[in-house]
Amino acid sequence: MVIYSNIQAPKKIACLIASNNVAIYHRTSWNIRHIYNFIHVIEYLYYNDILYDMNKSSNVKAIKAFLKTLTEFLLYLITISFYSNTLVSHTNRLKITPLNASVNTKITTFPIATKRIYDASENHKKMLSVVSAHSIAGLTDVCYTKDGSHFLTCGQDGDIHVFDTKTDQIEHIRCADQCFCLAVHEYHIFIGTNRNELEVRSYPHGDSLPSLAHFTQPVSALSLSNSLLFIGTKDFKVVMMNLKDDSNKLKYFDGHQAPILSLNVYEEKRWIATSCCDGSVRIFNIDKQNLIKQLNIIHKSNDIETASSLVKIDWDKNDQTLAIPVKNTVHFYETDKWTRKKTYENDSMDQIINLISFSPCGTLFIVSYVNGQLSIVNRLTFDICMIYSSKDAVCSLAWNPTQTNRFTCSTMAGEYAHVDISEYISKPTSTLKEENEVENTTTISEDDEEESESLSNDDEVIKEDKEIIPKWFERASSMINETKTVELQESFQSTSTSKYLESRYLLWNNIGAITCYNEQIQIAFHDVSYHHSITIDNKTDKYDLGDLSLSAIILASSQTGKLLCILYQSWDSNMRQWTINTENNDKIENITLSEDFISIGTSQRLIRLFSLSGIQQRIIRLQGPIVSMSSYQNQLWIIHHSTQGLPKEQAISYVYLDIENDSYLTGPIPLTSKTKLIWIGFSDSGKCFYLEKSGYLSMFRRTKGNQFEPLLICNLKQEAEKNNLANYWLLGVNDFDGKFQLRVIELRGQSFPDLVPWPLVSIISLPLSLYEINTEKSQLESDYLKIKLFNSSTDNEECLNNERQCLIKMFALSCKLNREYRAFEICQLMDSTALQLAIKYSTKSGKLTLAQKIIDELIDQKKDEEQTEKEIKYLSSEIIPSSSIGSSSSSTISFSSTFEEIKSKRAKVETTNAPFNNPFRKKKLINTPNETSTNDEFSQWKPTINKTRLSSTNKTTVQTDVHNEVTTENEDNSLNAKRKIDETENNNEETTKNKRNRLQQFACNR
Repeated sequence: MVIYSNIQAPKKIACLIASNNVAIYHRTSWNIRHIYNFIHVIEYLYYNDILYDMNKSSNVKAIKAFLKTLTEFLLYLITISFYSNTLVSHTNRLKITPLNASVNTKITTFPIATKRIYDASENHKKMLSVVSAHSIAGLTDVCYTKDGSHFLTCGQDGDIHVFDTKTDQIEHIRCADQCFCLAVHEYHIFIGTNRNELEVRSYPHGDSLPSLAHFTQPVSALSLSNSLLFIGTKDFKVVMMNLKDDSNKLKYFDGHQAPILSLNVYEEKRWIATSCCDGSVRIFNIDKQNLIKQLNIIHKSNDIETASSLVKIDWDKNDQTLAIPVKNTVHFYETDKWTRKKTYENDSMDQIINLISFSPCGTLFIVSYVNGQLSIVNRLTFDICMIYSSKDAVCSLAWNPTQTNRFTCSTMAGEYAHVDISEYISKPTSTLKEENEVENTTTISEDDEEESESLSNDDEVIKEDKEIIPKWFERASSMINETKTVELQESFQSTSTSKYLESRYLLWNNIGAITCYNEQIQIAFHDVSYHHSITIDNKTDKYDLGDLSLSAIILASSQTGKLLCILYQSWDSNMRQWTINTENNDKIENITLSEDFISIGTSQRLIRLFSLSGIQQRIIRLQGPIVSMSSYQNQLWIIHHSTQGLPKEQAISYVYLDIENDSYLTGPIPLTSKTKLIWIGFSDSGKCFYLEKSGYLSMFRRTKGNQFEPLLICNLKQEAEKNNLANYWLLGVNDFDGKFQLRVIELRGQSFPDLVPWPLVSIISLPLSLYEINTEKSQLESDYLKIKLFNSSTDNEECLNNERQCLIKMFALSCKLNREYRAFEICQLMDSTALQLAIKYSTKSGKLTLAQKIIDELIDQKKDEEQTEKEIKYLSSEIIPSSSIGSSSSSTISFSSTFEEIKSKRAKVETTNAPFNNPFRKKKLINTPNETSTNDEFSQWKPTINKTRLSSTNKTTVQTDVHNEVTTENEDNSLNAKRKIDETENNNEETTKNKRNRLQQFACNR
C-alpha cells in the first residue's frame, strides 16, 4: 500500500480493470464512463460466489452495474480521504483492502455520504414536489428578487404570481394573453409577452408602466446583470438596455438568423452568450458589441415551439468554461481558445437536455432532461448525487440569492418546485486538506519518504527540461494554436427571407412574389391580369428556393436536390413543366432565372446552365463555395468565396458572364470589416449592385477598358435610422434617365417583412454617401454624380437639361460664397450652352474677372469639342452602310480608317454668326436686389433644347444657317424619311418605357 505525501484534490481519476486486478490512475483526458471500454478484457467475473460470463447479455449488464458501483466507491475514498494525484491504490478485485491500514477503517464505518454514492442506483431517486401555479400548460419562467424575499413566476395563461418565500403569500398580476419570460430589477418587473413588446410593471403591486421597447415578434429571453437588461426576441434580435440611462438607447448584437432561445451574461469578463434556433451559440463582447466566437453545435429549428431543446446555457466561473447542452450531453468549452475541454454524459439516459445551471457554491450543477428528470451532479467527479423526476420537463431554474443551497424550478405544466441541495454539498477542500495532512504526517513510512523524494527529483528534472525550451518558440507555438478559422457565410437567395422561418418569402421581384407557408408554395403576380396565382403542394418535394420571370417559374429543393421548371406562358400545351434531379450527393444551393436560361449553383462548386426547355448547356467551375447569384437578360453575376482573407474576415470574389457576347470577367468584391453580403442584383438598366449587412450599398461601374470599378453609393441602415426605422428590405434598384431610386419595404423593429398583412412597397431616393450631406453644396454634388453615374444615354435631352441645371446651381452657390476658383472648375464640366448662362450670371453678380476667364479659356474650347462630336455623329450616320450596322466593332474600324479621307473630300459650307439664343429662358430676366441667391430663376428653369437655335461658330462646319436653308426635292424626301425613322424609334422607346413603368407601378401597388 503506497500513499504519497503530495496531497491535493484530484480532478480527473480513471479506473482500469484488467485480468484479476483493479487499478486507480490519475488521468488527463478520459471520462469515467470509459471504464466500460475495458470490459472486453475480462472474460469472466467471480463475485459473491456467482460466476458472471461475458458471453451472456444479462451478465454483461450485471458486470456493468458492479463496475460502476465499485468505481464510484473507490473514487469517493480517494477524493474524500486522500486527495492524491498519482497512483493511489493497487488492490485485488475480490477483496477491497482498507487504503490506510493504520486507521483500520472498515467499509461499514464510512460516512453516510459514502453509502449514498455507493448505493446511488437504489436510494437516489425522488419525486419532485411540484405546486400548481398556472392554469395553462406551456413555457413557464421563474426568477427571484435581489434580496431573496420573493420569487415570481409567469406562464401561458398571461398571469404573473408573486410568492413570499417565508409565508407563501400570493399576489396575482394580470399581464397579457401569454407570458414567456420575466426579470425583476428593484421596483420594476420586465415581461416578454405575446404583444410584441417589453412590458413593464411595478413591483410588487403590478401597476402598468410605459413599455420600453417594441418588436415585431414576442420577447423570448431575458437576462439581467446589475443594471444591464439583455433582451432576446423571436425576430432574431438581441439588444441591451441600460436601466440607469434615461434615454433607453438600445444596443444590438447582430448575426442571429433564427429566434433566440436563451441568454447568459458573464459580468466579470463582460461577455454574453446566446443560443439560437439557427443551431449556433454565439459569444459577444458587451462593450464592443462584436462577435467573439460562434459554435455551430446545437440542433437547428425554425421556432422555439418546434425546438427539441431550450438549450439554456451557463458559465462555470471556477473552471472558466461555458457549459452547453448538446442532445443528451453537456459540452464544456474553455474560454481561452474555445476548445472543448470535457463532456458530461449519463450513459443510462438518452433523453435530450433542456438546461444546465451551476450552483453558487461551485461544487454542483443541475441538469434537466425533456422527459422530466432533474439530476444533481458533482462538478468535479460527475457523480450523480440525486435524481428528481416529474411528469413534465423542467424549463426554468433560479437560485435563491440569500440561501445559496436552494433553488426553484418551473415545469412545462405551469408548476414550480423548491429543491434543497445542502446535503449534497461536500466540505470545503481547505479543511479536508488540513485533516489529511495531520493524519498523513503520523503514518508515512520511511519507504514512502524515499519515494516522495524520488518524485520531487523527477519534478526538478522536468522543470529543467522546460527551461531549455526557448521563449520565442513558446510564443510562436501559442500564436499558431490561437489562429482561428474564418466562419464563411452561407449561401443566400436575394429578396428571400430566412430559411429558418416556417412561413417565408422565397422571392420578391417586379413580376410577383413566391411564398411558402403551411407546406404550400404560393406564386402571386403583381398584375393579376397578366396571370392568375399558382398554388403548389410542398409536402414531399420540400422546395425552399425559387425564381420568377415573365415566361417561367423555377423551384428547387436543397434537401431532395430536385429542380422544377414551369413554363406558364409556353405555347406548347404538351410541355408546360419539366423536372431534373441532382446526382452524386450534389445539393442545390442557389438558383436564378433569366429570359433565355436557368442557372443553378451546387454544393460541388459548380454552376450549371440550362435552357428554358431543359437543355443542359454549360458547366462552370468556381474557385470556392457559392454565396449568391443573379441574372439580367443574357448576363449572369456569381458571388463565391475565394482565398483566405484578412484576419477574422472572409474574402469574396465575383464572376461576370455575358453569354450572348461570350464575355467572362472576374475579380474581388471589397467589403467593410467583419461583415456579410445580404443582397446582390442587377438594376433596371443592367448595373451590378450589392448590399452588405452593415447597410452599405455599392455598385460596379463598367469602365471603357471592360473592367468593373467598385463604387460606394449609400448606407441604407443609417438612412433608415434617420427615419426611425429598423432597416430597409431592398427589392430592386431603378436607375433610368439619370435617376437613382430604390424599391424597398420599410421594417419597423423587425428583420424581415411579414406575410400577413401583405407589405407595402416604397420607392425612396437616397443621397450618395458624401461628407456633410446635409449642406446645400454636398446635396448638389450628390445630384450631379447621380446624373453622371446613372445616365445610360448621352443624347437624352431631359438628362442634359438636368445636368446643366445642376451645374448652374453649383456655379451660383460658389459665386455666392466667393469661391471663384471652385466656380471656374465647375465651368470646366459645362457645355457651351451652360457656359453662356454662367457668363451672364457671373457678369450680373459682379464677378467680371471670372466671366472674362471663362470667355478666354473655355468658351471657344467647348464649342470646338461639341462641333467635332456633331461632325463625327453626322458622318457616321451617313457613311456607314446599313449592312454593317449589325457589328459595332467593325463599324468603328471602317469609320476610323476612312474618316480623314471623307472629311477632305466633303464640301465646306460657310455659316454666318448667329446671335446667342438662350434655350432655357421662358421669360425675360428681371434684375432683383438678391442677384446672387441660388433660389432665383436658375433653380426654376426646366429647359427644353431646340436644336435649330443652337449657337453657330465662325469656323466651317457641315451645318448650314437655319435662316438661309435651301434644300432640293431629293433632300426633302430624305429628311422626311429620316424623320419617320426617328419617330418609329421614339415610339419603340416609349413603348418599352411604358411597359417597364407599368410593371413597377404594379409592384408598388402590391
